[in-house]
Amino acid sequence: MDPILELSQVWAAYPGGRGAALRGASLRLFPSELGLLLGPNGAGKTTILEVFLGFLPYRGKARVEGLEVSQHRREIRKKLGYLPQALFFSADTPCHTLDLVLMGRFGLFRPWQRFPRAELDRAFSVLARLGLAEKADWPVGQLSGGQQRKALLARALVKGAKILLLDEPFASLDPEARADLAHSILQLRAEGMTVLAVIHEEEILSHADRAWFVREGTTQEISWPFDRLSEIWLSLCGR
Repeated sequence: MDPILELSQVWAAYPGGRGAALRGASLRLFPSELGLLLGPNGAGKTTILEVFLGFLPYRGKARVEGLEVSQHRREIRKKLGYLPQALFFSADTPCHTLDLVLMGRFGLFRPWQRFPRAELDRAFSVLARLGLAEKADWPVGQLSGGQQRKALLARALVKGAKILLLDEPFASLDPEARADLAHSILQLRAEGMTVLAVIHEEEILSHADRAWFVREGTTQEISWPFDRLSEIWLSLCGR
């Protein structure tokens, strides 16, 4: 089986930055797997996600479903659902939950075109799948932090994404919300979704198929079994 996400000796730097953010990073994640990026702040974890999204120039190989990112950005972005770090909506955000989810379909319709009934049904179905159907007409800023993260997941699913890239999805959530979001992520993986996540919490550590420790722009794959992954991670991070 071919990897669905692959980096091979990737070097990348931010414009105007000092030095490389990635220094020969490599990883391979296969379909329907949950992969985790662990390590201290500033190590290059978010940069790996941004390379897959086509946000940064790079050297080496970066592929999504066998397609080189630098050559197929538009096609690849259709396959990816992305939850950026610490994206939350203020109470006065002029957008309802259903509107946020439907944003995942904007590229398929002309500006100001009304969504067909089938598209609305699709969005409601995904919200129901994530336990948010009754919040469809709520202002998104009135949702809890965990519900906002799930609404963003719904937007990615409505888009038709095959792969989820999650950047610290549990940040700023209380323990109950983290557990609820972790359950949703693991359910999506069980249904065939591929997930690559940057995490600092332990909610899904023991459920990972693969994990990499990222430090100073390099990647080190953590070997099976993962029963001591939490202990290893804390040790590597110096906690």
